[in-house]
Amino acid sequence: MFFSSRMPCAECGASVERADSASHVCDPARRVDFQLLALSPAVANFDTDLREFLAGAAGRFEVWLAARDVRRTA
Repeated sequence: MFFSSRMPCAECGASVERADSASHVCDPARRVDFQLLALSPAVANFDTDLREFLAGAAGRFEVWLAARDVRRTA
C-alpha cells in the first residue's frame, strides 16, 4: 500500500509536504482559483435556483417589495 507524504492544502489545494504544512503560505491567485472551483456548481445552478426562489412565496414577496420600493423612489 502506498501512503503519500503530501496532502492538499484546504485553503488553496496545493500539494504540500506534511512536514512543511505549518510553514505553507498560500499563493493568493491559486487560492482564488481554488475557491472559484469549489463554487462552480452553485454558479452553474444560479439561474435555476433563482427561478425556483422567485416562484415561491418568499420570492414573490421580495419581487412585490422591490417593485413597491421602486415606485416610492420614482
